[in-house]
Amino acid sequence: MQTEFNWQNCWYPVVFLADLPAGKPYSFSLYGDFLVLFRDGEGRLACVPDRCPHRAAQLSDGQIIDGKLECLYHGWQFNATGDCVRIPQLPPDKQIPAPACLKPYRIAEVQGMVWLWPGDAGLADESSIPSIPALAQADMVCMDYVIDLPYDQTYLIENVIDVAHIHIVHDGIRGGGKREMALPMEFSILENSVHGIKSQFRSLGLYSDQTMSKINSAEVEFVAPNLIHYASNYKNPELVSGLALYSIPLASGSCRLLYRKYSNFYKWRERAKPRWLDHWTQNTILKQDMALIIGQYSEIERSGENVKDLWLPLKTSDTLVIHYRKWLDKYASDTPFYRGYASYKSTGIRSDKNPQDVFNIHTRQCAVCLKSYSALQKLQTVLMVCLLLTVPLMIVLAATEWFYAAIGCYGLGLLVLAVIGRVKRKFE
Repeated sequence: MQTEFNWQNCWYPVVFLADLPAGKPYSFSLYGDFLVLFRDGEGRLACVPDRCPHRAAQLSDGQIIDGKLECLYHGWQFNATGDCVRIPQLPPDKQIPAPACLKPYRIAEVQGMVWLWPGDAGLADESSIPSIPALAQADMVCMDYVIDLPYDQTYLIENVIDVAHIHIVHDGIRGGGKREMALPMEFSILENSVHGIKSQFRSLGLYSDQTMSKINSAEVEFVAPNLIHYASNYKNPELVSGLALYSIPLASGSCRLLYRKYSNFYKWRERAKPRWLDHWTQNTILKQDMALIIGQYSEIERSGENVKDLWLPLKTSDTLVIHYRKWLDKYASDTPFYRGYASYKSTGIRSDKNPQDVFNIHTRQCAVCLKSYSALQKLQTVLMVCLLLTVPLMIVLAATEWFYAAIGCYGLGLLVLAVIGRVKRKFE
């Protein structure tokens, strides 16, 4: 039985396949180490360090040529196994030196996501990737969402495992909660091991409410080290829904959330609804959380004290949070940084991400929102050109019966332009 946790011999979620740009290198980081993804000539996904061994330029700034990753600085090329296969400046009679090669990382594509194994490749077992069995059902509908957050992964997991905050922080938000439902909670811990924590929970007094009459109970599971999974147990066993909240520690003070909502009911509504509309809602919810967590994160890290000396937890709201922080005490001491309940390892580095900068923390990471944003930019440019051309047209038509029609079109164009600008700001 496994009793020790090795943070390197784990699978880490990197990006949704739908958000991976085609034909371009993709840069990301794990615990501050920068890596780059690319596809070789046969379409296989590869991962190597995002640093050219020549002069330390970022390979993600380069390009893919015939399935080879080429450094933008001097044209060195690397294949999917990290071998340097071309150095333009090297004489033909000289062999490429061994130090010019890069370490390849094990990569897997499972359930529409890219996964990284940073440790011993011989121990990498794809069956240990924390996939969701329900997603194999043909009638399941998913909504995926990604955002980069300006605090450590442990603060994100604490936030999403904390059921009690939802009805206060997200009161009245679509997909959020209702203040009157913020009640004492009861938790049953079903498992607590090196593999994670599994629990059932319910709000005391809540399940007499007719709005919850279809649900027997709810479960939340922490699958170490990267997944929080919520699932509802319905009285009708054919109904399935849940939330899979994956995360990756990008660096100290920075992490990425890969959010997946799924269900097999309301299928027509979920399929008809634009993805970016759901993403706007999630942006709103996460911005509400960020404002609070950034303050909490700064105060705890500034204090230099253990959480147990700063908190006054309640059994009826904070049970899961305390179990998670204590899990970190027991198993995470070898990770580059962490924040447990009675111990911590901090680098003191803060993220430079601005929580109000929606474009950089979400839109540029999301293929759906980036495509919508780019379309709005093009439409905005075309409309501005049309409005400029309308001005001399109005001068020409000033003495004719078409003058007022031209003014009306110009006013309508200004109104549409204002609406486009307002919508664009949602992505920015």
